[in-house]
Amino acid sequence: MNASEQEKNKKELLASCLDHLPGGVLICVEDPEGSILYVNKYVIEFMDCATEAEFRQLTGGVLTGMVRPEERRELFQVMKQFREGTSTFQHIRYAVKTRIGRLRYVDALDYLVVEASGRRLHYIFNVPGDDPVLNQDALPGVRKFFDYARQLPALMQQGGKNPNLAVVAFHVDHYKIYSLKYGAAATEKLISRCAAILQEVFSETFLFNLSEERFALLAPVKQLEEKIQQAHAKMREEYPDQVVMFHFGSYLPRMGGEDMYRSLLWAETACDNLREKPEEFYQEATAPVREKVQIRRYVVSHIDEAVEKDWIRPYYQPLVRAKTLELVGFEALARWQEPSWGTLLPDAFIGPLETSHQIDKLDQQMIRCVCREYRQRVDAGKPVYPVSLNLSGLDFFLINAFATLEKYVKEYRVPRNMLRVEITETLLVGQEGRMAEEVNRFREAGYQVWMDDFGSGYSSLHTLKSCNFDLMKLDKKFLRPFTERGKKILENVLEMTRLLCIRSLGEGVENREQLEFFRAQGCELVQGYLLGVPLPYEDSITACQKRLQQLRKAGLK
Repeated sequence: MNASEQEKNKKELLASCLDHLPGGVLICVEDPEGSILYVNKYVIEFMDCATEAEFRQLTGGVLTGMVRPEERRELFQVMKQFREGTSTFQHIRYAVKTRIGRLRYVDALDYLVVEASGRRLHYIFNVPGDDPVLNQDALPGVRKFFDYARQLPALMQQGGKNPNLAVVAFHVDHYKIYSLKYGAAATEKLISRCAAILQEVFSETFLFNLSEERFALLAPVKQLEEKIQQAHAKMREEYPDQVVMFHFGSYLPRMGGEDMYRSLLWAETACDNLREKPEEFYQEATAPVREKVQIRRYVVSHIDEAVEKDWIRPYYQPLVRAKTLELVGFEALARWQEPSWGTLLPDAFIGPLETSHQIDKLDQQMIRCVCREYRQRVDAGKPVYPVSLNLSGLDFFLINAFATLEKYVKEYRVPRNMLRVEITETLLVGQEGRMAEEVNRFREAGYQVWMDDFGSGYSSLHTLKSCNFDLMKLDKKFLRPFTERGKKILENVLEMTRLLCIRSLGEGVENREQLEFFRAQGCELVQGYLLGVPLPYEDSITACQKRLQQLRKAGLK
């Protein structure tokens, strides 16, 4: 074998070895464009190409054809720096745009070789780490996202593009449950694949990995929702198990005039709002959404001040005897009279207070106010009616609910038969034994105990079997919509209450048809906007009496 053949065989062996390395190898000349002498199979596939010919057609056979224009100058400056010796390594990182248009990241070691002729060659090695797909499709860290976000508007303006960009957050929710079901390896693959899909769909921008299951990117507002739908559809197609959820949130900041940390926080907050909403996958942090979040945060941090300054007050909704159309009592419903936000309804503060384990502060305030108003009216010689009070299931674990009620009953000298204790059926799930004891404790002391929202959960009958209630409030969902099937269900539920000797109350009565149905079926009490909305005590009495008089004039007796 002559010297020429030996050299040829040596090169073929070297190429074969390079092709079988676990990462990418690229050899280029240090010339103005970085003429590529060799790439292995890994680099070709990394660029979404099928053959070397396709790769060379895409890149023009030069390194500048791979690297994004914004990064070429800086990369070549780094590579051209003079370094002593011929065995010097240097870490480089740059982004490439693949054949199908997605951005990917190259973390590599640049090994400089100076030939005898003086020609400088760069051997660029890209060896995958523990999580190659995720590392290549998403930049790690919040700090890098902020750095990029600050620079991008200026870069886009230089390129003649409109920097109308939204901050997009993406969360893989319930991924820990997915991991328990399918294992850690499958979960890592899931998250890596989500990153790849995001980069495929949002191919004109960088993707940032904020934490294990959280990502962020900046994307043009135009067609944003369509791209999010496209990404979600692809993820759901590949991972149909609903145990894991793919949630997107977006926020449109004022570029150059709004803190990017705050912008990312709003986008992620929109994501978090979807965590318990399996039917939704995308939410924009619009002004109403942000206001709702701000109110929620305000409630959690100002509940003590609201109690101290009496911002939380009871409004009273009438309870009417169905057969005679007489006012027989009220349900006390909380209203938060906040100086800045105005009147806050329960939907705005009950959830946050339960989540932050402060609901007992609200319920204690309501008990105190109801008892205090009872004493004020009695001392003033004004009429009083029995009032029902709502207790959260958490009250029985955060405080001694019975002792709290007894404290204010004794302080304001309220007869126990003037108060009813309402416990929501859904809050009894899993605590039937403990709650049965608590229910009996109230009843033995002389309080009536009512089951609220019967039918809103899945354990209604089991709860009814475990606890002795004086009255069952039928959830208003039975009336929405008010169908023949719904009427049949209500008829049978009301028959059951009679067999169990439990009194009944129909909630959510908003029209005459619903009222006449409950009257015909022998339901004892009714409640709803047809009969009166929640108002301060005296106003509620006046408005209810007027409404009942109108119903009687309309032919109801």
